[in-house]
Amino acid sequence: MLSSNNSRQVDPATGLSPDPVRPDYLRSWLPLIFAATAYLTLISRSVSLLSDADIYWHIVVGQWIIDHRAVPHVDLFSFTMPGAPWITSAWLSEVLYCAAFKLAGWPGPVMLAALSASAAFFLLTRLLLKRLPNVPVVLMVGAAIAMTATHTLARPHVLVFPLMVLWANTLIEASEQRRAPSLWCLPLVTLWANLHGSFTLGLALIGPFALEALWTADKSARVTVALQWLRFGGLALAAACITPYGPESILVTLRILKLGSILSKIGEWQALDFGETNPVSVCLIGGAAYALYSGLKLPPIRLAVLLAVIWQTLAHVRYVDVFALVAPLLVAGPLGQHLSWPQSQHSRKVVQPARTAFFAAIAALVVATWVIVATMDHTPPLVPRVAVEKIKGLQANRVLNDYYFCGYLIFQGIPTFVDSRAELYGPAFLARYSRALSLQDIPDFVRLLDEYKIDTTLLLPSARAVGLLDRMPDWERAYADEVAVVHVRRARPQNAEPGKAGIP
Repeated sequence: MLSSNNSRQVDPATGLSPDPVRPDYLRSWLPLIFAATAYLTLISRSVSLLSDADIYWHIVVGQWIIDHRAVPHVDLFSFTMPGAPWITSAWLSEVLYCAAFKLAGWPGPVMLAALSASAAFFLLTRLLLKRLPNVPVVLMVGAAIAMTATHTLARPHVLVFPLMVLWANTLIEASEQRRAPSLWCLPLVTLWANLHGSFTLGLALIGPFALEALWTADKSARVTVALQWLRFGGLALAAACITPYGPESILVTLRILKLGSILSKIGEWQALDFGETNPVSVCLIGGAAYALYSGLKLPPIRLAVLLAVIWQTLAHVRYVDVFALVAPLLVAGPLGQHLSWPQSQHSRKVVQPARTAFFAAIAALVVATWVIVATMDHTPPLVPRVAVEKIKGLQANRVLNDYYFCGYLIFQGIPTFVDSRAELYGPAFLARYSRALSLQDIPDFVRLLDEYKIDTTLLLPSARAVGLLDRMPDWERAYADEVAVVHVRRARPQNAEPGKAGIP
């Protein structure tokens, strides 16, 4: 006689024994696991997060805003464009980075950027778990962390990562439910517009998802759906204009795009390099292989959006963040249907972590943060400290600087010849600068030195112009190390009074 413990209930409708409910202890921990992994990895490689020198001038702008209780409307930091119209589309991020720097030194901006990125991965994991089983979520979020690793820097764009995830998910969910998003999500785009200029991408995403909702809606409901999305789109545009600059923040994006081919000279605007193995190419090929092998299909409009994101990523490396954080949400719904996940999602019981264990994990993260911050060097790399001190000792007025050194010069209160605010200088100025320093037009390089009354240069040792300056009789090398080379003019030109830069 069999024990009652071995007996199994039978479903009277099918005559089959249902599978036992298996507890899933991992599922509820996955968001925290990915967030903690990303956070600890990022703060432990703080030198990489500080490798972009733009963080220097972002901190200076943040301090200027705090001191003046206003936002800038003209150029304050160059001697080539003094007083020219200029606005910052990342004023709130700059204030936050400045405050973090004042509170904790260089670990402050690092922790701020790491917290924002890890929050985005936490949200991405939770949202994907609503549509997919564990394994695809692990693969997608792991790929997102790997792809964004090279572009996760202590810069304003990282602070909008969580907003990008929430905004894209809001639009996708509304489209799948054949309705417009809730008006309660409009503050997301307002906050995004004050943190970084990429909010225009969020506005651009409204169109395709509105079209998808309209395409899939019943014919009798299409007029209502269209009106709902039109109202939402108009209110989102108005919400994006709630900045100190109003609609001018949107026009900045248009001015950057009008720079044309000169953008390819800027690192983050360059095309993806397939000449070497990188996480983006591996994930792209892996995703394509899975789709071709499994027969995964996406709705036409969703596919068009995904291809547009992929194309932008291939054309400009800076879009890798959009691909990593938005693409998983684009494919999650169709992939869940492909895997028949909606029918099987209750096959396991999700076990919520105990509150004690959860807070213990958070405490462990705090301790790990303290240990890493206390034991590691968080100094930004490739900083021309000694070279700039030499320039200050020479009392130089007009410095022809390498593009990479602009942030540190602004931080030290030295007016720049050029810096990374590309929209301020325009395509003609930047193209001439690029040709001159690469010695594509040597006579124009010499004219540029005289035209702008340059008395000092601060260039990378690898710059072609360094060798030419060494051979020019009117110039002499004043200092050189592995970071920078300084040349000074033997006879100083009569300069106009230089503009002021730095923190007043």
